[in-house]
Amino acid sequence: MLSDFDLEGKNKAQKAAYYLRHYGAAYTVKKALRKLGVPISAESEYMTWCRRHMASKAELRRQREDALSKELSFAIVGEPGADLEGSGWKGQTARRVALVPGAPGQTVSEILNSADADFYVFSGKGVTVYPEFLYEAAGAALLRDAPRQSKVCERQEGLPDLIYTDEDNAAGKRRMRPFFKPDASRQLLLNFPYLGRCFAVKKCLLVELSNRCGQLQLFGNGWHELSLFAFRWAKHIYHIPKPLFSNQVAKEEGAAFVRGGAEGAGCLKRFLASEGREGTVVPSDVPGFFHVEGEKKESPLVSVIIPNKDHAADLKVCLDSLRELGGYPNYEVIVAENNSEEPGTFDYYEKLQKEDGRVHVVTYEGGFNYSKINNFAVKSAKGELLLFLNNDTKVMEEGALRQLVSSVLKPGVGACGAMLYYEDGTIQHAGVILGMGGFAAHALWSLTDRDEAYYPFSLCEREVSAVTGACLMARRTAFEEAGGMDETFAVALNDVDFCMKIRALGYAILFNPYAKLYHFESKSRGYEDTMEKQARFQDEIARFQAKWEQEIVAGDPYYNPNLTLHRADYSMDEMG
Repeated sequence: MLSDFDLEGKNKAQKAAYYLRHYGAAYTVKKALRKLGVPISAESEYMTWCRRHMASKAELRRQREDALSKELSFAIVGEPGADLEGSGWKGQTARRVALVPGAPGQTVSEILNSADADFYVFSGKGVTVYPEFLYEAAGAALLRDAPRQSKVCERQEGLPDLIYTDEDNAAGKRRMRPFFKPDASRQLLLNFPYLGRCFAVKKCLLVELSNRCGQLQLFGNGWHELSLFAFRWAKHIYHIPKPLFSNQVAKEEGAAFVRGGAEGAGCLKRFLASEGREGTVVPSDVPGFFHVEGEKKESPLVSVIIPNKDHAADLKVCLDSLRELGGYPNYEVIVAENNSEEPGTFDYYEKLQKEDGRVHVVTYEGGFNYSKINNFAVKSAKGELLLFLNNDTKVMEEGALRQLVSSVLKPGVGACGAMLYYEDGTIQHAGVILGMGGFAAHALWSLTDRDEAYYPFSLCEREVSAVTGACLMARRTAFEEAGGMDETFAVALNDVDFCMKIRALGYAILFNPYAKLYHFESKSRGYEDTMEKQARFQDEIARFQAKWEQEIVAGDPYYNPNLTLHRADYSMDEMG
């Protein structure tokens, strides 16, 4: 599969041929019209998508006649003030539905006593659900084939006890601005209530929540507190990647999903306290989003590993910025010297080690192999945490190293990465999306980081499938369990492969947008600009695809299947 990443440096005719071949005539014409300044309505494109993907009248009739529609019972718990009668719940194709208006101050125990059902669906104010919502939820709950587009996120074996869906906005019958969500992402939920105003909780899980934390604040925070605790105790979470409910909004409103309100910080603090975790809840510079920084009772040694061949000036910029802006003093630096030729480079090494006892230079004498060099350097490292860092990077803002340490020390995390920018301020890396371009590519590549079109992915700490090795911090234990980096990947995809191995061990990989660095990409190594380099690159792609074929085919769990694999902007797949 090709992608828009392949079009760098192509002329207009080559680009047109590419789009015509891979996207079709209709898409190519629309793209050409946009280039000419002719407005193409995103709303009309999404309405077309809805007509193609949502249940037809014939499908709804089939659902009503299907035995599945009667198999499970649902209690619809309305937020105080929610219009349950007019929200679409009475028109569901599932038949066993009870409406339960919520009351201020109500507890989980009181909700359980108010109605008996297999699942309790929490429905907020301003929500309109579509007729197939409960039928699809029933299919998900029983792991049936009926909701054919559903995806499962298994935490343990068994049937789902927490189910959520995608959502969009609607002004009357006009639907717009879909929010296509990732599969289960606990870190994303710690940023804002991404499950939204409508999700289903199995009775057994609600009973457990009642026993463990019966005084949950259910109302007034967009179900955020409830979703946090449900996520914590759920054994099996199921995401249906279809927008099965809409938030009714005025046409001019911009947010496509619920953001954390005034109570957001309080919800997060109470949740952290319930887990015995210390942390600071920091509001984002975009209202409604939060960032949880872990409190570090200990400050483990970080070994910063930097391969280097000449480019002493770049290395100096990197190390100076780390010292001045890293915000975390307990680190050592292992410079992995690899075939430098300039005398000034060795003069700088000598000066550097004399001035800063934390810096050590080790020499790798083989040809360039990124994986071998880093594996070699780790043998000289003393740190509990390993930071693999390119020499052509520069810390942008104070605290980047501290942020990475905060991320990697969170429970269950094996590695993490930073937000990397090109020199012009556009994004070079915001996590890696598995399957993009046919193998893997950087999220939000070449875009800006405060565009509402791809909130929340540009400003939330969250799980990702992989991060770039240009700035990758890993627990040493995870590195060793994974067997280090695969040395058959000499130049490309060694970082993604390494992250995939860590994830296969059960660890999470985090992307932290609050750790910000410049990456002056490819200064040291050069672009893939020769036949030899291109052939090697294609060989490494082929080996990566063969090694991780099953995972690529299954799809990136943190990237919604309704989003395009041709572009990095989290836009809808118009061809899907």
